[in-house]
Amino acid sequence: MILTFAVTTGFQKEVKNKISAFSSDIVISSDQGDFSYESTPISTKQKFYPNLNRAPEFKHIQAFATKPGIIKTKDNMQGVVLKGVSSDYDWDNFKSNMIEGDVLRICDTCKDAIISKKIAQNLHLKIGSKFIVHFVTKSKEEESMEEDFMQYKHKRYPFFVKGIYETGMMAEVDDKFVLIDLRHIQKINGWGNDKVGGFEVFVSDENLQNKTQNLLTHEADLMQQKADKIYDDYFFVDADLKAESLHVRFPSMMNWLDYLNTYIVIIIIIILIISIINMSSSLLILILEKTQMIGLLKGFGMVNSKIRKVFMYQSMFLIGRGLFYGNFFGVGLCLLQMYTGIIPLDKTAYYIDTMPVNLNLFHVLAINIVTIITCIVMLIIPSFFVAKIDPVKAIRFN
Repeated sequence: MILTFAVTTGFQKEVKNKISAFSSDIVISSDQGDFSYESTPISTKQKFYPNLNRAPEFKHIQAFATKPGIIKTKDNMQGVVLKGVSSDYDWDNFKSNMIEGDVLRICDTCKDAIISKKIAQNLHLKIGSKFIVHFVTKSKEEESMEEDFMQYKHKRYPFFVKGIYETGMMAEVDDKFVLIDLRHIQKINGWGNDKVGGFEVFVSDENLQNKTQNLLTHEADLMQQKADKIYDDYFFVDADLKAESLHVRFPSMMNWLDYLNTYIVIIIIIILIISIINMSSSLLILILEKTQMIGLLKGFGMVNSKIRKVFMYQSMFLIGRGLFYGNFFGVGLCLLQMYTGIIPLDKTAYYIDTMPVNLNLFHVLAINIVTIITCIVMLIIPSFFVAKIDPVKAIRFN
């Protein structure tokens, strides 16, 4: 049970951290945007930016924007999503994913880009390689026209590979995203320096959803008007802004991680049932083996309740010895994996390359307490067989 809790919660924690490191815990963006990767511009002049960093509930807030495009090389081409980041980007969260090169230089003249290992392999790119990204943007002189008559034009923009990353999340991240300076997207889209695609928020505790909603939202009337659209993972920050958690942006992956909690419960129940059966069987066997002794004790006048206590104490001794060895090997194997990473995983299937372990003292204590209470309660039933033993027959029992 210790291994079940440690491995499952460790896996949930590592995968969530990996997703959060690239995409943050909460994304604030325009309520007018669609479900494409084309960012709808919003102003950086917000009440929560950058003041949100001062609240202890939040670790960091950073501006970003995304822009879909096509990378074309001499040999191949691939559709990508360019993610523009600014000088406030927290590279400490992302550096664990870097496998080659360095992080971006944020400057007016720099045309650096960080691409994934998968994109680099597909397009035969390496550190220092130049590539051209093709965009389709709205024609500036046509911005005031009606949507049905909107005119678009083609743009090309060169970049140089500054670094290569790998998160292991192929479909969600590695197949798509290229990191560049946010100012390039502003220039391509014709935005001003005060326009971004949204804000990424990192919280200090993943269980702060309700408190986060209260802290970010500053218009109670608006919340009341749009109550039918508000739930735990999606709420409105302002009249034109919305906030989305990981469960909204990565629903399939987050639901999959949440389902692991159900598997934990099922496994724990199965292990407890097996433990109860084994302990009950052991107690019944012990009673049968000591039938003559029970008869003698009854013959000497000992009451059934005291005889039951003798066997209960013996059973608790066996439970204690089992708990000792279970904790020793369970915690020991967890520590061995934590410090050596001896058990590897397929990164393409599990997003991480070693089996993660989250050894939590509270989990260990809870498992031991629940096991002790459950086993002792269930052992009371077979102990009542002592009352049914006739002392005369028991003394003759062979």
